[in-house]
Amino acid sequence: MRFTDIDDALVWITQRRKAHGFEHFLHIVDDLGHPEKDFKLIHVGGTNGKGSCVTYIRDGLVALGYKVGTLQSPHYQTHLDRIRINGVNIDEKSFLDILNDKVDFFIENGLNMFEMDYLIMCEYFKREKVDFVITEVGMGGRLDSTNVVRNPLLSIIVTIGHDHMEVLGDTLADITYEKCGIIKDGSAVLVGYLDEELKDIVKETARAHEARYIETLPYIDLLDRSFIYRDHIYDLYSYAGYQKHNASVALEALYYLDEIKAIRMDEARVYEAFKKTVWKGRFEIIKEEPLVIIDGAHNIEGIKALVASLDDIDLSKGVLFSAIEGKEYDKMLRLIKEHCAEVVLTEFPSPKGLMDIEKESMELDIKMIRDMQEAYDYLYNRYSCIVVCGSLYFLSAFNEVVSI
Repeated sequence: MRFTDIDDALVWITQRRKAHGFEHFLHIVDDLGHPEKDFKLIHVGGTNGKGSCVTYIRDGLVALGYKVGTLQSPHYQTHLDRIRINGVNIDEKSFLDILNDKVDFFIENGLNMFEMDYLIMCEYFKREKVDFVITEVGMGGRLDSTNVVRNPLLSIIVTIGHDHMEVLGDTLADITYEKCGIIKDGSAVLVGYLDEELKDIVKETARAHEARYIETLPYIDLLDRSFIYRDHIYDLYSYAGYQKHNASVALEALYYLDEIKAIRMDEARVYEAFKKTVWKGRFEIIKEEPLVIIDGAHNIEGIKALVASLDDIDLSKGVLFSAIEGKEYDKMLRLIKEHCAEVVLTEFPSPKGLMDIEKESMELDIKMIRDMQEAYDYLYNRYSCIVVCGSLYFLSAFNEVVSI
């Protein structure tokens, strides 16, 4: 098999979802000699904030003069944005070249999309001679395909919240144990702002692996987009208050890299980088009048962070919401309703099953408009601030379909 068209290649790879399990992929990576072993690799896990943290670390390292590769999921606009160098997507030719070179191996070993992305990433970053690699955990940690890495430079657990409970467990403690699966023997783990009970679980796991345990320090919240971390003021591009949390975790990661002499920290350069850092789909302003914000909040902790930032906006607010199935949407929607004038549920084309918007609409007395454009237009004509939130699959579909 050989691909000459990028669209055909991406359709093929995204349809390969069947997994044979983590141990199967780990065995394959072992046989390959761990192609990621020569990378200075940072592994970022958690419930919310992973993508933002990866982006802040990346932009900080790039500002310090390094070439940085990232692997993130799910993609936002194109599958190619999962694999980037210095924020630029892998080019179509490189993706096709590597896929064609390895496609027979992928098929013979029954690899799925995530596993193929990982190996394509390794080959691309090796060819491009990157200085650092940052990989984002897709789900959980212990059994995620990115967790085949043996010796990460640093593992990070940004947040712990209720997400993917059907896989990771019913309690935050259960979920934390799964997230702690990324901690490796003799390595280091950095945690964000976790509850003390959950920090204790991470500490216990770190001790068992003889890994260094590091906590993100408290920051001082200033007005608007500013905060102080380690006696230095930083200004963020984002208006979202929760990004100060993610940026602080990223800063502590940079200070750790400086401490182990992997980099030389320069706060002035990082300050300039953070002023420009944008993580698509996270409190992203896509239109000024009326104000249109898109945010990938799709679990209760993410919604809490979103509405806290929305409360700072003194405008009439209407929310457009949709997501894939399997989450506690009744709790999320009740919370959203407390912080806005109206919520509208809609549908979108999705590779996964959708939430039951008809059921939620009836039980919570929420308006339902199945057509995305019609739903957006309804809110556009009524409110001065429109918030589009839910799963990243929904945001991607919204960007493709809806004319604003």
